[in-house]
Amino acid sequence: MEYPRLRLAVFFLLFLHQNLFSSAAESGVVEQTCAQAAAKGIDFDFCVKTLKKNSKSSTAGTRDLATIATKLAEKEFKHVWNAIKKLLHGKLTVPDKQALSVCFDVYEDGIDALKAAIKFIKSRSESDAITYLSASLTDVTTCDDAFEEVGRKSPIAKMNEEARNFSTLASPSLRFCDTTVLCLGINNHCYIVYIK
Repeated sequence: MEYPRLRLAVFFLLFLHQNLFSSAAESGVVEQTCAQAAAKGIDFDFCVKTLKKNSKSSTAGTRDLATIATKLAEKEFKHVWNAIKKLLHGKLTVPDKQALSVCFDVYEDGIDALKAAIKFIKSRSESDAITYLSASLTDVTTCDDAFEEVGRKSPIAKMNEEARNFSTLASPSLRFCDTTVLCLGINNHCYIVYIK
């Protein structure tokens, strides 16, 4: 089954500047964010267009942009979770149902992780935010692994593969860079969060 709303996996780019009170419009935070994303291979124009779709981004500070991006990702995780829920009500083999049940649970965990990340971004606990954003990436991979374990092809394999690609891009940045980059991808949107 294809998921037209899930062509790309969700992008997260994590990096909060020390000047948390500047507005995006004054300092060009959206453009700075997208320049960082472009350095990681994400299309700059696509990134700017996606972030600017949210009317609050034009006056948002970096912390607000982080919150906006994480909320967008949470919305997309809910969309995937609902798609899985719908599949679970269909006719499935026992192995497919087992694997989709794992996906259902881990995407639900991912939604909770993203909610927690939002809370920690707002409370300025960046390391906790990074932990929860990273957990949401793990949830995507766990879903894919569930199908591998039962030897079945995942009906949501394309979305999981794209998400894993972006997660792989982010992993080294989480451990080795002053600028933390965390990428997820879903639904042709570029979601970018800065935390430093």
